[in-house]
Amino acid sequence: MNNNNSEEPKLKKRKSTTHKGSTTFKTDASSGDMDSFDNDIVIRFASYLCSRDLVSLALTCRRFGFATKHDKGLSLMEDTAHQIICNAKEDEREALPKLSHQSYIELYSELEKYREPRLFDQLIGNSLSYVNDDKSHIKIVRECSTPDNSTAISDHVMRAGRHYATFTKEGGWVYQYFNELRQERTDSWGDSTVHYCSLAVGSREFHNNGRCFWCDWLKFREINDWGCSEAFENSDEIGMVLDLDAGTLCVYKNGRRLGIMKDGLSGDYCWAATIWSHGEGVSIKKGTIPPI
Repeated sequence: MNNNNSEEPKLKKRKSTTHKGSTTFKTDASSGDMDSFDNDIVIRFASYLCSRDLVSLALTCRRFGFATKHDKGLSLMEDTAHQIICNAKEDEREALPKLSHQSYIELYSELEKYREPRLFDQLIGNSLSYVNDDKSHIKIVRECSTPDNSTAISDHVMRAGRHYATFTKEGGWVYQYFNELRQERTDSWGDSTVHYCSLAVGSREFHNNGRCFWCDWLKFREINDWGCSEAFENSDEIGMVLDLDAGTLCVYKNGRRLGIMKDGLSGDYCWAATIWSHGEGVSIKKGTIPPI
């Protein structure tokens, strides 16, 4: 240790406690020791925190939560989130442009969700359940006397950049699509009329395997000219690339590109899946976009 480093701040040790063989020390925050840390050190420490913790820390004192004297016009916690965003990967920054009303901590929260595995966060339908508490895998587990279409939706909102997810189906009739719920429509949808776009992956006897549809919430329209009529089996991995820079939705089968299913997309979208009958299921997984 370099004993000449007189600028290294020291925390006053107030009390030691032992827990399962390890000793920890509590610092006396009231003694003013935190004032000996300059802004760069505070930001360096805070950069290891999640967005929720940055919010909590910003609420502890004016120095952390207010932008009164900070040279960038940001509070220390906002500046921490800003630097985290600047150090993110290029594809992450492209997928998460900052909105005018957003704080950097809010944007950092989006970045955390972007990095997480894709899950079905919302289940709509009485017969739909997770498989072994795995939110990436859903199945209809209760048999109904009438067809009971059930939908699972991911909370991850896609509004820019390129996004890729794969789906694997079990059983017969499965729709895989992304959409925003109609009753939650906001200005962030933009001016695109493509509010729903789906790929039907089901049994051949239903004559729907590989058919594609889109709608503007007023009328369903089938896509007949996207250049692919391949059928899908239960073991197939169906990939979808949503490119919001180009406004396109591209379909892959077992890593092989089939073609662009729909263009003209803009605004906010999310992944979802609808299944119909007892025993059917589908799983979702985030992946790396395959080469064209």
